[in-house]
Parts: sequence; C-alpha cells; structure tokens
Amino acid sequence: MTRREAALILGLRESATPDKVKEAHRKVMVANHPDAGGSDYLASKVNEAKDVMLGKTKGSNSAF
Repeated sequence: MTRREAALILGLRESATPDKVKEAHRKVMVANHPDAGGSDYLASKVNEAKDVMLGKTKGSNSAF
C-alpha cells in the first residue's frame, strides 16, 4: 500500500500529523470493525493504512 492509498482510506492528506492519523483511524475503524458488522478485510486494510501513514511498514514497494 502506498502512502497516497493509505491517506485516501483514512480520509487524510499525505502530510497528516500522527495525531490526525490516529484520530482518523479510530473513526474509520468504528464504522468498519468486524464486531460491528464490518469485514475482517476492511479492518485489516484500515490498520495497514494507519501503519503506512505512521511509518511502521515499508509498504508494497518492498520486495520483502
């Protein structure tokens, strides 16, 4: 996942602060959490988007 894709999923700009990323993640997860009728797939993508935006993953450009 690219940073652009992650920002689109969370409804943010690519330059969003970590606090804004965490706030947006929380809001999107409330709406898509599997326990609330959302899907596991969507929840995993939302979590991946948060990790990409916070720099906790290399994204899909990595060979590993």
